[in-house]
Amino acid sequence: MTRDPSSNRTRRGLRQMARIAVLGGCALSLLALAGCQGAVVGSELSARPRPRPISASDGGVLRLPADEKFSIHLAPSQQEPGLDGTARASADAKPEGDAAAQAEVENGGKAAATFQLGHALANDSSRQVALQFNVKFAYEFEAASTPVNTPGATLSLKLYARDGRNRVLTTLPVLEHASEDGSASSSGDKQLHFSLTLGPGESASVFLAGNARIEAPYGRSARGALTLRGLTMEIETRPAPPVKTAE
Repeated sequence: MTRDPSSNRTRRGLRQMARIAVLGGCALSLLALAGCQGAVVGSELSARPRPRPISASDGGVLRLPADEKFSIHLAPSQQEPGLDGTARASADAKPEGDAAAQAEVENGGKAAATFQLGHALANDSSRQVALQFNVKFAYEFEAASTPVNTPGATLSLKLYARDGRNRVLTTLPVLEHASEDGSASSSGDKQLHFSLTLGPGESASVFLAGNARIEAPYGRSARGALTLRGLTMEIETRPAPPVKTAE
């Protein structure tokens, strides 16, 4: 019995298509993982709440979380243990003003935890509005690696303000520490003051992003923890001078 050459070609073609599909699926999985890792860094929100409307005529002060709870309270985390290692990560962000991120790796692996805590605002008036922010909070951190003074743990805490198009309006660094600079722990109180101007219909998300990232090769271990307590924001609103146009 002779075999049809065309059927052989068909089978080879199907096998090639199957291999391409598998490779494509792997590529998509890698892209998805890269996207998740990018979000964990914390500079961009993984989800956006509906902005709280404000008006240029308000001329008052919004006190958070006394007047209303924080609308941004996100806490993504992920872990990827090595072949013979363990990895743990957890994060928490409460709308009342507390947040935490912890990550730990033993004998190789990756782990990352992030919190994002803040508020979204939108100018629903027909005039420009000026916003003056007074932000207060307490924080503490701990970072360590084994062997000591080796890369592994990275901690960061920053304030971000992004507009409705996701463009950065303000970035204020608070903390940046890596275990290669030495095992360390510290605590303190912080106050941040800055201003934003929103045109009619414009919005802004203002939030603190804390991140604990661990990446340790086989045979090494590292841990990092970051805690935020008692976050408050006072937002003073007032009409802003109109933008001058060319005559």
